[in-house]
Amino acid sequence: MADIQALADLCSKVEALAPGSFAGITISSSDFTHIERALFPTLPYSFSAAITHVPLEPADFGSCVKAISCGQPITCPDIQNDSVFDPRWRQVCLAHGLRAIQSRPVYVDGKPRGTFVLAFREPTPETGWDAALMAFAADVVGQALSDASDELSAAASTTSCS
Repeated sequence: MADIQALADLCSKVEALAPGSFAGITISSSDFTHIERALFPTLPYSFSAAITHVPLEPADFGSCVKAISCGQPITCPDIQNDSVFDPRWRQVCLAHGLRAIQSRPVYVDGKPRGTFVLAFREPTPETGWDAALMAFAADVVGQALSDASDELSAAASTTSCS
């Protein structure tokens, strides 16, 4: 797994560049069946816990699940009035004071393996700045996950039972 503190630091830096935002990361399981880990350093842990272990099917559960499933950025500019996503997802977001969310896929080995997320306390459309910032952050997370995977593979190949 990538260095969690480095990923949390990335979230903090993105939040500083996008005032009023809450940044986070989701990572799917290696078999692409569910969200294995959610990291939202400045939101209560209960938010991360609520979206961890969520299945990736059906794809319309929430913005992160849909972004991973379809490999495209997903924006929900007004969570309270959304009719696309599962009511349980809306309830979790609203209970944590989130009114808008943007999820951008994180790619590892050419496949969407997670998301980089920006959330806001007020209904907010995605801006060009948000999109550019999220694309950069998603690429950084993807590289960190890829590097961690390469390190694990290298360690496994040098360990043998003779």
